Amino acid sequence: MTFDPLLHEYRDGDTVIPSVTQILKGAGLIDDRWYTEEARERGSAVHELCQRYAQGERVDIHGRGLAYLEYVNSLSAWFRDTGAYAIATEQMIEGNIGGLRYAGTFDLLAEIGKMVVLIDYKTGPGMKWHPAQIAAYALAVNPSMCNMLHLKPDGRYRENAIAGNDLLSGLGAFKDAIRGYYADQPAGILSGTS
Repeated sequence: MTFDPLLHEYRDGDTVIPSVTQILKGAGLIDDRWYTEEARERGSAVHELCQRYAQGERVDIHGRGLAYLEYVNSLSAWFRDTGAYAIATEQMIEGNIGGLRYAGTFDLLAEIGKMVVLIDYKTGPGMKWHPAQIAAYALAVNPSMCNMLHLKPDGRYRENAIAGNDLLSGLGAFKDAIRGYYADQPAGILSGTS
């Protein structure tokens, strides 16, 4: 599987595999009309710096400590407070629900104690679609726990476990969304429809 960042497109050869966010947008669960280009750029930059920090890098290309940069400082505090160990970062996944394929990229898979925890970083407020997003990733990864990690520019963070009914309702919302997404596509356009 490959990913084209310019098109934001996952492919398996010539077959396009819809992303988790495409599917959720198609179902009307994500309304990005209010997202600014500045917020998108900030989110991308934060994810890249957090990935580098989680992989063990400690300075940026200018020699500044990553742990002192906005948002990364809160990830650094979270690692310190939880004793987490990064297993994988920014890894592409492919999932399948009833023959309907989807793809995505999770932020962090970490070991905390003896548990494997799937972490999704957020730099903004919690949204109703977040449990559906992490449930889709969890279905492909099968972690012990799923957490949303809200990173703040001042070094604080808020961690929310997505479990029990929240995870089940998120999975149900994603299943409904993926079925609707594929039903709306012309036959043979996407994988899983021909």
